Amino acid sequence: MLNNKVSINAIIIFSFLLLIGCKQQAKELTLEEKITLAIESRRIPTLKDQKVSFTVPESIIGRGPQITEIFSHMENYIPTVLIEKGNTKTTKLPENTSNTLGQEILTSTFFEKETSLDQICDEKQVNGVIVLHKGQVVYERYPEMKHTDRHFLGSVSKTFLGTIIAHLADEGKLNEQDSIGQYLTEFNDKPLANVTIENLLRMTSGINCREMDKGSFTDPNHCFYKLLQHSAVYTEPNPRFEESLMELLANSGQIEPAGQTYDYTSANSVILTTIAERVTSKPFHELVQEYIWTKIGAEDDARVTLSSSGVAGSYGLMLMRLRDLARYGLAFTDDATTKIASARYLNQIHTGDRAFFRSEGGTDQHLRKQFYEGQGADFQSYHWDVIFEDGDFFKEGFGGQGLYISPSKRLIIGFFSAGKDETNNNNNMISLVRSLALLEQFKE
Repeated sequence: MLNNKVSINAIIIFSFLLLIGCKQQAKELTLEEKITLAIESRRIPTLKDQKVSFTVPESIIGRGPQITEIFSHMENYIPTVLIEKGNTKTTKLPENTSNTLGQEILTSTFFEKETSLDQICDEKQVNGVIVLHKGQVVYERYPEMKHTDRHFLGSVSKTFLGTIIAHLADEGKLNEQDSIGQYLTEFNDKPLANVTIENLLRMTSGINCREMDKGSFTDPNHCFYKLLQHSAVYTEPNPRFEESLMELLANSGQIEPAGQTYDYTSANSVILTTIAERVTSKPFHELVQEYIWTKIGAEDDARVTLSSSGVAGSYGLMLMRLRDLARYGLAFTDDATTKIASARYLNQIHTGDRAFFRSEGGTDQHLRKQFYEGQGADFQSYHWDVIFEDGDFFKEGFGGQGLYISPSKRLIIGFFSAGKDETNNNNNMISLVRSLALLEQFKE
């Protein structure tokens, strides 16, 4: 009888502990716990996998025969985490290939000689290019990659962040006029505390962490170099960082008052990402998954880099298939089954300062003006590089990546590239994409 009582008591205690365990398991994880789980689930490159060392800055900012391999398979070189499509149905992209589009003459003021899509592809100036019109694939070629490769996106990644910020604003979780200090305690009593989310989105924060400075990619003491270390683009220091990335950026100071100069730097994007993560208690990859990736009918999972301290490469280090990039662009148009841009967000994209854009201010402003001179470039907005007078918008990325969206023409142009040599031909599509979009056949 005593043994039976002991057994019953043991069962009761075990059941109670199991119940507590289940309740604890069902408890909502904190942001830190989610990031820890993400880091544990990432693919960590081994020495056998690592074909190029990122301890030398030139390997990521420079050119060479390995760069296309790196850009097409970056998950082999930098720790990444999945952005999962889950069980969502893939949106089919009907094919209606044009027999003449590849031969159309493309030119611009910046690119003086005539060329064509076919010539660009034949000379392997791009790794891959796709054109959608009215929801159909009218041109698609992969000169230097497989269509299944998840290619490095470069700063086109920033538009995913901008879209997430727009969703959070739509939901009332933040406002573009809110200050950094309202969300990030690291910035309290610091020069950047009153910089607004809108300043960050428009690259006018005045932060003293300039991406275009001489030595920003090569000087270990430069703020931007340290940002790349925190992001695992460069090898993380050993021992670990003395300050967190947000502490680094808060302490970097301000060169000039916010709203005074357009000064492109990914530091703005990193701050925005941290605001989004803290507002939602979700890591960046989970936000992309929730607001974008499970909505666009992607055919494959995407990836984003993730450092050991939980810093996501939201400013430029997303990886995805070219067709899925096109599906993302399509979701800004009426051809999409599910749109990911609200009317308010589209209005924000199409709101900007023309005089400011056309001024001489900013470290790379003159290049943008040269690229699109005479093509109707109006302003930049919400992490999109150029908004044109007809409502089209475009974002370029390091190495020759790009996404062009025309809601009115129902046109999407996406392309990937890489700088293999000193010719800079990998950037030709960036300066010619507007010429492609203005072809007569897309005016129907």
